[in-house]
Amino acid sequence: MRNFFRSVKFKIVLSVLAAALLGVFIAAVSGSGMSPLTNALNTVMTPLNNAAKDLSERLSGFNAGFVSSSKYLEEIDSLKKEIESYKEQLVDYEKLQQKLSSYEEFLEVKSENPDFSFTPATIIMKDPLDVYSSFTINKGSSDGIKPNMPVIYGKNLLGVIREVGLTNSVVYSVFNPEVSIAVYEIRTRENCYTESDNVSASEGYIKLMGLSRTTPVVSGGIVCSSGIGGIYPRDLIVGSVSEVINSESDISAYALVTPAADFSNLIDVFVITDFEGKAE
Repeated sequence: MRNFFRSVKFKIVLSVLAAALLGVFIAAVSGSGMSPLTNALNTVMTPLNNAAKDLSERLSGFNAGFVSSSKYLEEIDSLKKEIESYKEQLVDYEKLQQKLSSYEEFLEVKSENPDFSFTPATIIMKDPLDVYSSFTINKGSSDGIKPNMPVIYGKNLLGVIREVGLTNSVVYSVFNPEVSIAVYEIRTRENCYTESDNVSASEGYIKLMGLSRTTPVVSGGIVCSSGIGGIYPRDLIVGSVSEVINSESDISAYALVTPAADFSNLIDVFVITDFEGKAE
């Protein structure tokens, strides 16, 4: 026990108690109620308290700003939704315009060809890698669609029905090598036929075959279906002549024809289900 009173630990405890008693005494004399240690601690802590208070006020302001920013974000989100709604309305408007344009041209074709029977259809699939521009429509055998029915947009011949399902059909365009159309050039009345291959289709042309080397057909001539064969009715526009080329193998010539229809923008089409002179 004697060793404890002589130890360093005892001396430290004693010093702390003495300092505490001295502080109590000084506080009692000064009447402040606070010891110098407390004052010292307050002196040290006051700037920290002030800093904490300032930080708290800043955080409070930040929170208010954050709430304000949240409101702005809500308004921005609301505006974005409104803009998206307007965009959807514009898309619907454009689709409606295209549909109306298609029906206006259809009515013109119908008035000029009262013997035509039509079924309207919408393109539901295209293959962007298909150089022949084949496409699928949303009408099939349940709608009376059969193979070899021609497909048009306005007065323009697009192609022919080749594969028929219950509710959809595949259309081979005029670019397809399997599609050959009996045609004539409207100025010269020269009869010929169309042909296509991978090269001409990839360049956006079909070939007008059966021309003589002295053909009067020239660039700019309009090519229409002749009705021969009974698959395509007469006077549907196939395209316009871009260039006449002499054959290198014989004395014939052929022409490059640009199709009348823009296949990249097609949406609504019509299938001609019946017409006068149709092959059975």
